[in-house]
Amino acid sequence: MVHLRYRLANYVRSRRGEATQRAFARKLGVAQSTIMRIENEDQNVTLQTLEQLCRAFRVDVADLFPTDMPVRHYSAAKNEPAGQPGQPAMIHEQPARTLRSDKAQSRQGVGEIKKKK
Repeated sequence: MVHLRYRLANYVRSRRGEATQRAFARKLGVAQSTIMRIENEDQNVTLQTLEQLCRAFRVDVADLFPTDMPVRHYSAAKNEPAGQPGQPAMIHEQPARTLRSDKAQSRQGVGEIKKKK
């Protein structure tokens, strides 16, 4: 699965071209730091920002996330490309752990610490 941040970052970078982030941001009506974070894939974009981008570029929201680009897969860690083949690429592709099993493991760990004393 391709990360949407990656798609948006590539689209914004391609539309910016040779313009500076500051000049481009002014043209779009957003802060320069917003453009920088979008291009660095650090921005958790709001619907309001997406709407501003759509108005400025005169495109539909789907056009901000083009699918005709190189695919980049991510591991469970934030923004890190997947390392090994066969490894789940995203957190939601890994089996879910139950709260009950997490509590049991934490209680077991506490018991082991008490025994060591």
